[in-house]
Amino acid sequence: MRQTTRQRIKLWLRMKSYERSATGKLIRAWQRSAAVRVSLIAAPVVVVLSITIAAFALGRGEQKELRRALEAWDAGDYRAAAQEYEEFLQAEPSGEQSLEARFQLANIYYLNLSRYDQALAHYREFLGQDASHPMAATARERMAEVLAETGRAYEAVAEFEKLNSQDQTEWRRIRLRIADLYFDQRNYSQALTEYEKVTEGTYDEMSERAYLREASIYHIAREQYQQALPIYQKLASQSADAETRQRAVYGIADCYAGLFRFDEAVETLRQVASASEQNYVAKRIAELEQKRQEAALARSKVQVKE
Repeated sequence: MRQTTRQRIKLWLRMKSYERSATGKLIRAWQRSAAVRVSLIAAPVVVVLSITIAAFALGRGEQKELRRALEAWDAGDYRAAAQEYEEFLQAEPSGEQSLEARFQLANIYYLNLSRYDQALAHYREFLGQDASHPMAATARERMAEVLAETGRAYEAVAEFEKLNSQDQTEWRRIRLRIADLYFDQRNYSQALTEYEKVTEGTYDEMSERAYLREASIYHIAREQYQQALPIYQKLASQSADAETRQRAVYGIADCYAGLFRFDEAVETLRQVASASEQNYVAKRIAELEQKRQEAALARSKVQVKE
């Protein structure tokens, strides 16, 4: 049945009365809050989706930077590789991938571009972010090498000292590196202390290098021939390298001469069998013979005065 105009008006009036009632107000409030809840639920979903899409796009961009960095490194374009790693680290300064990228960037600056300040900064940041990383020891050693390259020897020693390896061979290698730094600084007393740690108990390539440095300190730097002599004798008898043995023989002869034991010095030089060295040996023997005569003359003059 179709409603009359009067009926429609009555129905409208009842609805308005209902809306003004407490029940009607309560229902409308619930409807409005429900709409708000729906919008509030929907908004975070949209935001999360937007962030996820942006992060995915950014991640893809960062991966491209890493790939381009690796390709440039493989091609030998180290400047381009460094730039790609720098851009990646600006966008992603921390995290596992950033640690690997920072380590590689530091290596490029040190080993390929000789840009020591940048290398040092990235090695330090790498260690600052994760001092227990599997590559931490390598990073610290290379940082020490960078410090040594830039003339900061004692800072380098301090970093090497932190490499307290439990492996005896590795420990001796680090002690040898520290000894060489002291040697380069002409801190011979400390250098000798460190070289002795390397030579103790074994003879190998590392101890041979340490013995050569010890002998040169006593022989050349200090003219302490008596201390240098047994070291040269050890090298001459135990080294597997012909050049090292020959160098040691010349050192023995020089030490004997420094001790005024000229006969032994000459006899030592005559043991040199290399044909290419005979001219030098003959010249050196002649010089020793002259010094022996001068020493004998000086002694005779002293005896006459007495």
